[in-house]
Amino acid sequence: MNDKSEKCGIVSIIGEVNVGKSSLINILIKKKISIITHKSNTTIKQIKGIRSYKNSQVIFIDTPGLYNNKGKTNRNFLREIWNAISESDFVCLVIDCSRPISNNIYQLLEQINSKNKSKKRLVLVLNKIDLLKKETLLIKVKEINEKFEFDQTFMISALKNDGIDDLLDWLILNLKGKKWLYPPTITSDQSIDEHLNEKTREIILLRIHDEIPYNIEVYSDQIINVSKTKIRVFQSIYVKNQRHRSILIGNKGETIKSISINARKSIEMFVNKKVDLFLDIKLKKKIRIVN
Repeated sequence: MNDKSEKCGIVSIIGEVNVGKSSLINILIKKKISIITHKSNTTIKQIKGIRSYKNSQVIFIDTPGLYNNKGKTNRNFLREIWNAISESDFVCLVIDCSRPISNNIYQLLEQINSKNKSKKRLVLVLNKIDLLKKETLLIKVKEINEKFEFDQTFMISALKNDGIDDLLDWLILNLKGKKWLYPPTITSDQSIDEHLNEKTREIILLRIHDEIPYNIEVYSDQIINVSKTKIRVFQSIYVKNQRHRSILIGNKGETIKSISINARKSIEMFVNKKVDLFLDIKLKKKIRIVN
């Protein structure tokens, strides 16, 4: 795509943990780029998904979830959220309408309003509308719209793919004339290594539940093209301590064996090739500061 009619815009998807941000982005770009698990804050850094359609390109930024914690990790998450907001043309706030609207959300909206000098378009998306009666839903919409002014409000169900097209159509309609930032075939800013890392990390989080922190790290040390139809992947899983390592290994190695089998299947579906997967669990090295 390379003509004067090109339109392009960046949309940051923000909200609290487990409101369906990653599911929404996967549906919007019609490809799974953000992993989805039961765990809070599965997304730990920005991930961009790109949807190119006719003369329009929309870049969606998935961000870590906002939650009530004042530790270092949360400060890092907040930095990721604000970085996404700062580079966006649209700020899309996703709310789980089956939950009460928290003070975290209202505080974030106040901060956005106070810093919104460039007048970014603010969009409210109420997700999981299938869990509420219509009357209750309308009361919630009125409640938040009376406190803050949004350019548009959408009611969706990411699970049932309901209302997603209306949101996408509105975004495309309101894009400004701008040269595309990515080629039309690109759907994510992640490298192949990062995609494969996330596939394995997703399987780990689904398998281990709450015993392992969400910020477990997976790196692809080497990806070898064995043939046109087969690759060999060597990955390192970094954990915080020996206890986490033992949990991942499991009794007689059963847990890591299960993770390896399911991660291999997930990677095979993604690359559409046969995969030999080799996993190595390592301890994160602590940096010692010498005076």
